[in-house]
Amino acid sequence: MAASRIGRAWIAIREDEIASSSIGINTTAYKLYSFAFGAFWAGLAGVLFAAKMQFVSPESFTFMESVLVLCMVILGGLGSIPGVILGAVILVMLPEMLREVQLYRMLALGSGLVMLMIFRPQGLMGGKGVSFRG
Repeated sequence: MAASRIGRAWIAIREDEIASSSIGINTTAYKLYSFAFGAFWAGLAGVLFAAKMQFVSPESFTFMESVLVLCMVILGGLGSIPGVILGAVILVMLPEMLREVQLYRMLALGSGLVMLMIFRPQGLMGGKGVSFRG
């Protein structure tokens, strides 16, 4: 996707919106494309979730679940789909592996994320993405 015209435009807008606009990229249209693309996938995931659970309420989604999804993205690496999948696998398996020390699971998660941010800020599989900056 990053090699396509839309992907390159999204990367250019992410790196420098003013420069992107100055070289002729319609930033408003590409931002709308991005929003629609994300809304499509979120809607598809919501349909699959509702079909699987057969009941959806606001109590189904807690703050900690949002934090866990964000941690999956950070752990795997921003902009890396295989990295996010790896982060999801690790964070789903981690509670099972740390079942004996259940009280310290969040401490282990927090300290692991801090170590990741110190030693590998791009995530486990990040850093391979296309960027215009050196």
